[in-house]
Amino acid sequence: MKTKHDFDVTIALTNQTLTHVIEKLLPQRQIASAQPLSGGLINTNLKIDFRSDHDPIVLRIYRDGASACRKELALHDLIQRKVRVPRLLHVEANGFEEVPPFAILEFVEGMTVQQLKRTGELKAIHEAAYSVGETLAAIGTFHFPESGQLVAKGDQICVGSAFIEGPNPVPRLLDTFLTSSNCQARAGSKLIDQISRFAWARAAEIPDLESARSLVHNDFGNRNILVHEANGCWSVAAVLDWELAFSGSPLLDVGNFLRYERANQPLREPYFSRGFVEHGGYLPENWREIVRVIDLTGLVECLTHENLPADVESELLELIQATIEQRDWNNQ
Repeated sequence: MKTKHDFDVTIALTNQTLTHVIEKLLPQRQIASAQPLSGGLINTNLKIDFRSDHDPIVLRIYRDGASACRKELALHDLIQRKVRVPRLLHVEANGFEEVPPFAILEFVEGMTVQQLKRTGELKAIHEAAYSVGETLAAIGTFHFPESGQLVAKGDQICVGSAFIEGPNPVPRLLDTFLTSSNCQARAGSKLIDQISRFAWARAAEIPDLESARSLVHNDFGNRNILVHEANGCWSVAAVLDWELAFSGSPLLDVGNFLRYERANQPLREPYFSRGFVEHGGYLPENWREIVRVIDLTGLVECLTHENLPADVESELLELIQATIEQRDWNNQ
């Protein structure tokens, strides 16, 4: 299996190759610098500045090839009228010369929600959180004929196979992830048993997810949401990285965004949920507890990955333990 390190090596671009490709596709532009953008755990993103007055761009190289590139292109075309996403300036879904499948996007000025949180500026964080909730409600207005994975067919986005069929999809999906040898080695038999028993005990509280058919970003976290200040108010500048999106329940994105929120030290709440509900989003009773159970699927799925840094593994295990113990997570 190709590892993340292997991928980084295979797409490493020499200055000569990068210059040749960009200046061939974007004539009359001379590259001044190219710097990797932090935050992306799957794809490689390079910010490219030019010597002239041209605006900077982002070169996004897709680890998972043409299908991931085409999917993100189709989703951008679908949602850009309602949701802020970077403009796609050029796409080479089959690659170009020595470069694997990639897209050229506008560089959106702003900071991630994660960076804004670190400032400690409460007014800005609250305003941004409300805007994120409003944005998630807009994402949820896109519906599909059925739930399942999303794939691109031509320039259209379509529903592919289901992740799992039948009732109680959350505990059944978790049980599938828990059989992974990587997950078992990292979590251990005791925690694996606790996760399964916790999920099945809460299964009756989870709304019917089988009939949910809304667009779900599926990586709606702090690193993938850019915010900025405009006219004295903080709001979403762009939502990035759509290649994991699927058709399902927005509650998964709610849980993802609030993954690091503490009940005893709230930062995003109640502003995020207020923005979501006031713009058409739906939250069931006891929604905070419910979305934490649903978010377990994302946390446990990460433990199945082949390569996982030690600090990320520790953080995931603490988040999982905090969820099943129904307490705030501890990052100390």
